[in-house]
Amino acid sequence: MAKKAHAFNLLIMTLYWVSYASGLNDRSLFTLEKAQSRLASSVFAYIESNRDRVIDEWIQLTEIPAPSGHEEKRAIYMHDEFRKAGLDNVHVDAFGNVIGLWKGKAGGKIILLTAHMDTVFQGVWEIEVEREENVLKAPGIGDDTASLINLLWSVRALKHAGFQPENTYYFMATTGEEVGFVGMKQFFDKAEEVFDIVLALDGDLGKVHYGALGFGGGRITFKGPGAHTMQSRGVPNPNLAVAKAIGRLYKIHLLEEPLDKWTILNIGMIGGGKVSNAVSQESFFSVDLRSADQEELERVQREVKHISVDVAQELGVEVEFDLNEDSRAYQIPGARESFLVKTVLDILDYLNVSGLEVDPLGSTEANVGIEKGVLSVNLGRTYGRYKHSLREEADIDGLFLAMKQILLLLICLE
Repeated sequence: MAKKAHAFNLLIMTLYWVSYASGLNDRSLFTLEKAQSRLASSVFAYIESNRDRVIDEWIQLTEIPAPSGHEEKRAIYMHDEFRKAGLDNVHVDAFGNVIGLWKGKAGGKIILLTAHMDTVFQGVWEIEVEREENVLKAPGIGDDTASLINLLWSVRALKHAGFQPENTYYFMATTGEEVGFVGMKQFFDKAEEVFDIVLALDGDLGKVHYGALGFGGGRITFKGPGAHTMQSRGVPNPNLAVAKAIGRLYKIHLLEEPLDKWTILNIGMIGGGKVSNAVSQESFFSVDLRSADQEELERVQREVKHISVDVAQELGVEVEFDLNEDSRAYQIPGARESFLVKTVLDILDYLNVSGLEVDPLGSTEANVGIEKGVLSVNLGRTYGRYKHSLREEADIDGLFLAMKQILLLLICLE
């Protein structure tokens, strides 16, 4: 049934894409006239003239801790600032997402821009940002606080410039992105609107993802009777099972090309045993499996299971699986050549952003839009280093460049 449902979803996405993109799928909307327009000059001048305020607010917002599930204080801040910026119908939904509306004209596109409030730093309740010239340092300074700042100042700049949109824009600060796009999924499941485009403000500047990675793997646990070292001869050892299984998993053939079938596997954690002078009774390892192709994801997931079962039978231990089988890979046919991706790339080229990467290997809230058949991409927030670590860093100049990227895209979509 899962395969049939997936095939049906792909059919629906294809039909949606063909009907929506007719006449646009091979044409960038970027022009020098738009990039050098009075509107573009005005919004660029506004953010540059407020440079110190932008940086100060970036620091202030980063220092509001927001581990996944504890985004409330940031939500209050974003709610207040959305209202001050002049968005309509600003509210916090049942899932903790903060939403503001900028209504356009009838017949315009409906576009959703998102940035997530949560960080991965559970238990970190005190944050102090350090600055070294063009670099800010703190956990969460980039991922994804920089995007929240980009979201706020893009709205402020466009309002200041007197922007009168044809399209309708939803600006949303979301919850639970780091634990599976939770807030975004819940919003989409309940939304009455039919969105034409999703723009996820996330990732490094210059990285453009137009497809959704699928996630597999999980936790695999081996169990045995245990024994003191002195009585351990011949006793099934879950630690040995972990070692043998891992060795075999790394022999699974994983595709690197073509990009739409790219797949990778990593053993991120291992553990087992309580003391050094006894055979472990329970040992585990974790598998992080990702693929741009659902069939490849399922093939490798099956091999992971078969290898683990074979090792368990060979060594006389039990094996238990807690695997992720709900996060699927999705691709919208023709997305790489769509007007949206081409427009983003033309903008990045105009801004002289180097090191461009364009691929279907997305792992942002754009994935949720893609899963629903909505043309979606991520827009990088700045240049950064050491993401998801306590020593995370982000470039100040990169933030302003990323903001120009966002503003130009919104201007081009009009």
